[in-house]
Amino acid sequence: MEPSGRQGGNSDYLSAPFVAVPRDLLQRFAQLGLHPHELVVLLQILASGQTEGTTELSPHELGERCGMSSKEAMACVERLVTEGFLAIGERYDDQGAHVTYFDLQPLWDKLKGRQRMVQPQLPEKDLVSLFEEEFGRPLSSLECDQLRAWLGEQRYPEWLVVEALKESVLANKYSFRYIDRVLYTWQKNNVRSRQDLEAYRAQYRERQSQLRGEGQGAQEKPRTRSATGRPASREPVRDERYASFYELFPD
Repeated sequence: MEPSGRQGGNSDYLSAPFVAVPRDLLQRFAQLGLHPHELVVLLQILASGQTEGTTELSPHELGERCGMSSKEAMACVERLVTEGFLAIGERYDDQGAHVTYFDLQPLWDKLKGRQRMVQPQLPEKDLVSLFEEEFGRPLSSLECDQLRAWLGEQRYPEWLVVEALKESVLANKYSFRYIDRVLYTWQKNNVRSRQDLEAYRAQYRERQSQLRGEGQGAQEKPRTRSATGRPASREPVRDERYASFYELFPD
């Protein structure tokens, strides 16, 4: 059968990528407490994941797709994360660069009516397994007590402890003392959310970039000689691979 004129005229449009959106989300978004502009943000993240295979969107990209400024888009993201509709995931790409992405799993949990419940003992057991896997050995009773203290008395969120563990692994410092110093430094710098941590890391990378630039400039200067005519001794150059360690434990 010949396609109708209307179908023929829409052929180019119908061949473009489509996005599958749960009907329940469109019907219940107001009941879930979502505002229309927040729904648009979620739909754009969903569309990016389905049609582009990634949800690594910058604030500018997300704002542009939503018809908002980047500041307005990130304000929506912050509320969505706070209200449990969205999560921010982190990973390292093939070049070793740290990247963040949007995770819609909390939204699906909301729609399924099984919002995640916090069980005090479960995260601790998961953390113990994670630490033992990274350390390559069983944890001592004192180290298990330290984990309980971080989660209980000091009230560090589990995700922050995991991030501190990642820092120690990257620095090749398999030490609870090192991890405790990382957590203390983040607390001192008012790191309360994943966004705060990402901002702190960005500032840290910028500082390190400036320091490297200053170091290169100093190396280009001619070597000075002492009163005896010998080249003046230079300060030992720090290995930038352990920059995090130098910041936490200065000379």
